[in-house]
Amino acid sequence: MKHTFGVLLSLLVAMGTLGAQGTQEAASFPNPEKSITIIVPQGAGGGTDTQTRKLAAAMESVSGQKILVENVKGGSTGIGTNQVIESPADGYTLLMYGTYVVCGTMTGNTIGPDGLDFVTGLTMEPFMIAVRSDAPYQNLGDLIQAAKANPGKISLGNAGATATTGVVAYGMNIACGDIFNIIDCNGGAELIPYVLGGHINVGIFSQSEVQQNAGQLRPLCFLGDGHSVIPEFASVPNLKDAGYGDLNIPGGCFRGICAPKGTPDQAKQWLADTIEKAFNTKEFQTYLQSSGLLAEFTKLDDFQKYNDELMKTMQPIIKATGKAQGKYAE
Repeated sequence: MKHTFGVLLSLLVAMGTLGAQGTQEAASFPNPEKSITIIVPQGAGGGTDTQTRKLAAAMESVSGQKILVENVKGGSTGIGTNQVIESPADGYTLLMYGTYVVCGTMTGNTIGPDGLDFVTGLTMEPFMIAVRSDAPYQNLGDLIQAAKANPGKISLGNAGATATTGVVAYGMNIACGDIFNIIDCNGGAELIPYVLGGHINVGIFSQSEVQQNAGQLRPLCFLGDGHSVIPEFASVPNLKDAGYGDLNIPGGCFRGICAPKGTPDQAKQWLADTIEKAFNTKEFQTYLQSSGLLAEFTKLDDFQKYNDELMKTMQPIIKATGKAQGKYAE
C-alpha cells in the first residue's frame, strides 16, 4: 500500500513538474533561438511587401528577435492567407493582413478572419490610377473618354481579381459602363512591369508603387480622401476634382498583422507590444511619412472591432462587382 502511494505521489510530482515546465515554456515566448515569420500573400516588390520588410526590420531592432519575411503569392492572396491559417497557432507564423484578405474572404478564396486572431492594425495606403509616363492620357477624363470610344480596347490592370485593387478596377468598370478590359495580375510586383512594358494600358496602384516608379508611371487620379500627403503628388486630382466623385470604390488598402486562430494570449500580447514599439520608432515613422501611409494603429480587440467595421463597409462594394460568394452575396 505504501509502495502504491509512493508511486502515485511520484507520478503526481512528475506531472506537476511537466505542467510547470509547459507553463514556463508558454510564458517565455518568444524563444530567442526561433525566428518569427511574417507571410506576405503577394510577390516581392509591391507596396505590401515593402511595408512588411520595413516593419520586420523595426521589430528586430526593438526586440532582438529574428523576424523573417516570406512571400507566398497566388490565389489573389488566398494561398498565403490559407498557409497562415493552417500553421501552428504558436505565434511564430504571422500574416500581413489587409483589405485584400477581406476581398478574398468575400469572394470565396479563404475563410480569412474566421481562421485568424487579430494582433495589430497598422496603416491605410491610398490608391492611385496611373499610366506609363508616355501614355496619351493626361487625366482621368481623357482615359475614360478614350475607353468609351473604344470599349474593351483599353486594359485596366490590378493586383488580382479579389485583391482590393481588383475590386476597385471591377467597380470602376461597372460604374463606367463596362468599357475596360480588366487584367488580373498576381500582386503589384507583376502589375508594375506589365504597365511599364506596355502590356497593360493603365493600372490601379498603391501610392508607394507609383512613388517607387517615379518618372516611369504618371498618376492620373488619387483615390484616397482629400489629397496625397506626399509633396510630389499633392497636386494629383482626386475623384471629385476629376468630376467622378460619385464613383463608389475603395480608396486604399488597409494593412495589419494577424496570427492563426487560437494563438496564446501571452504570445499575442508580446507581438502586439513589440509591433507597437516598432511602429513608433523614428525609422518606421519616417518611412510612413515619406511613403504617404496613414497611421491606423490598433491592438488586439480594438483591431478586431476595426476589421468588423471594415468588412461591413466593403461588403456592398464587393457585392456590386458580382464576385461576392455565400453569405456575402446576400
